[in-house]
Amino acid sequence: MAQFWKRLHALWRKRCPRCLDGAIYEQCSKMNSRCPVCDLVFEREQGYFLGAMYVSYGLATLFLGTFMLLVYSLFPELDLGYTVLIAGALFLPFVPAVTRYARVIWIYFDQWAWPERKP
Repeated sequence: MAQFWKRLHALWRKRCPRCLDGAIYEQCSKMNSRCPVCDLVFEREQGYFLGAMYVSYGLATLFLGTFMLLVYSLFPELDLGYTVLIAGALFLPFVPAVTRYARVIWIYFDQWAWPERKP
């Protein structure tokens, strides 16, 4: 169980799924091509992050659903169209973070499903 929390903490910090230490992102939106600590290749092939779109869709749905409920609970008489627009506007600042975490979650899933061994 301790390993699970260690991995979850590394995921939150956007660290490599193999060594749990190397940064996946060099800067805010620039990814490292390899782990600076254990040399794990983050993008294994062209189109690798296509699967991260599904993760991003799920995360965005959670955020938008939460914002919709929040807006609806504060303003129940508001038209549904306006509620959707407000929820979308509230979601916009979170788009970069959702994109980054979708990629990190995808890398973690890929390493869990098809682990790449240390050389």
